[in-house]
Amino acid sequence: MPYQIDVTDTVPGNVLTLRRVVRVDRAGTDVGTSLAELYASARAAGLHPSGPPSVTYLDQPRSGGQVHADLSVAVAPGIGCADPCDGARIVTRHSQPVARAVHHGDYAGIGGAYRALEDWVLDHGYRSAGPPTETYLVGPGTASDPAGYRTEVCLPVRPSIGLSIQVSHDFAETVERTKETLYAAGMDVLTEVDMRSVLRREVDAEIEDFLILGVCGPRLAERAIEADQQAGLLLRCTVAIRTEDDVTVVEALDPMILVRASGLTALEPFAAEARMRLAVALASLREADQSWAG
Repeated sequence: MPYQIDVTDTVPGNVLTLRRVVRVDRAGTDVGTSLAELYASARAAGLHPSGPPSVTYLDQPRSGGQVHADLSVAVAPGIGCADPCDGARIVTRHSQPVARAVHHGDYAGIGGAYRALEDWVLDHGYRSAGPPTETYLVGPGTASDPAGYRTEVCLPVRPSIGLSIQVSHDFAETVERTKETLYAAGMDVLTEVDMRSVLRREVDAEIEDFLILGVCGPRLAERAIEADQQAGLLLRCTVAIRTEDDVTVVEALDPMILVRASGLTALEPFAAEARMRLAVALASLREADQSWAG
């Protein structure tokens, strides 16, 4: 289904939250049971929910595995006669920008909303700034027909100077796959810098795996230099591959940012094409990763 995506600020306020482990292959059952616990804790503490429930998935989901999740519901301020029990707690959430999509229908197809959000973020100059949250605007408690369910999926975002994705493959495999997708998109790898080795050798510092690729589209470079000789200073695009916790991050500097900062307006069409090629490569890399993980 098509999704309309926008960026908005979340509503600040107090929420009652409960952290639980959710089995990926039994997410519906586990979330339902945990939400029942959450509402029972609210009643026992004399708290009155003032909005629909939500679930924030704190880990990267894996097929057949488990994820940690925070189940929450907004509660009216200044109400309640006892402290929450059973691990529930009241927290104050501050407003933050999120990219938002609303999924209509049962939960079997909600993965489409996540993919649409990831594509939108990649294409519109943002990057993920936190774990996603599902808010059940209309769900089993308020609609008898799953076709009437409405679930808001929100992903915290912030402006980015580049394009960024996270994949589940290990670092070495991601490096090879990244080179393959870049080449398929018409971008050649000109240089490789192993930042982990450089920092270890030069300043005796230890970081996680971190590789910087200098890439360029030869035909695109030829046309750009013909348009403006100073294009040579901007031609090489930077792609960084690094490990972060249990995922591998692939990032590409947005060529449009450099060209606009330089004032070389004649190069904007070439920067836009380079950005499109980088976006295609990263989207292909993410799609392959999702197919593997699924």
